[in-house]
Amino acid sequence: MAVAAAVSIPLVAGPAAAADASSRCDLKVGVGGGAEPIRGNAIGSWNWASRTSLTSVHLEAKDTSADGAHPAVRLVTQSPSGTKTTYAWRHNTKGANTTQGWNTSASNSAGIEVAWVEGAIFDGSTLKYTCKGTTKWSTHY
Repeated sequence: MAVAAAVSIPLVAGPAAAADASSRCDLKVGVGGGAEPIRGNAIGSWNWASRTSLTSVHLEAKDTSADGAHPAVRLVTQSPSGTKTTYAWRHNTKGANTTQGWNTSASNSAGIEVAWVEGAIFDGSTLKYTCKGTTKWSTHY
């Protein structure tokens, strides 16, 4: 069964609104059991508008390392039946010590019961690392 999902991206960012939910993860790259340096952050916040839509979605990708790689962030939602929808990566390619943000919305006619952000480190177009932000449950279920 196909699930309809839509994301719209306004051309002009609106004023910040108080968010119902937020999700964040730190981007670390490396192997081994030791503490890896944080290379960036993926941050998201949104409002639960209804059982089927999120409004005032704000995504940010912060780059904290001058390593040639760049961070990205995306929204992930899950319907009550467990179907996940992953939205497009938003890439911060502005360089070290920068944060880039995007304002959008999300809807799914099957419902949005859970949402979170995913973060990633890309080297060019090659995905090197991902992290999952805190899972947030809808206030409408």
